[in-house]
Amino acid sequence: MPDAQALIEQHGDAVWRIAVRLLGDTEDAKDCYQETFLAAIRLTREDAVKNWSALLKRIATCRALDRLRQRYRRRESRAELDQIPGHDRRVDDPAARLEAMELRREVREALGGLPERQAEAFWLRHMEQLSPDEIAAQLDTTAANARQLVHRATAALRDRLAPKPTLRPVPESEGTVTGGQR
Repeated sequence: MPDAQALIEQHGDAVWRIAVRLLGDTEDAKDCYQETFLAAIRLTREDAVKNWSALLKRIATCRALDRLRQRYRRRESRAELDQIPGHDRRVDDPAARLEAMELRREVREALGGLPERQAEAFWLRHMEQLSPDEIAAQLDTTAANARQLVHRATAALRDRLAPKPTLRPVPESEGTVTGGQR
């Protein structure tokens, strides 16, 4: 049985960063953080752990994605979505800050709607900056499959986040036919 305090001291910062970056909410991140270490300790009762860092990062990512899915499935109130932090202090323009917050919210929402393995692969590649080989090791798959999961997640996010076309109103003069002419 591993020493829980030693695990927290050694890997706590990495687990916290994953939870906060994915969830964007400190209360949810705290819960995710605790759940991650509890789940890891439960797992050690069954099997020996070879790579604590990889295990904890994977559990944290899965727990955070689960919380995102729960958050967006419930959609109890629109106010909850508006409270997701995303203030970029480097941006002085209030409109740009607002736009950045909205984009973060949309990405989190879209990520929560992806299949679990795709979302996890995307997060590991683009946020944790792991290589396809490292992702494959964490997801227990091949590097080619890891690249495919990342590609599919990226394509799905691109589709979900693409600007929607707006319909322009047709002026009355264009929409009517008079005297056989258009």
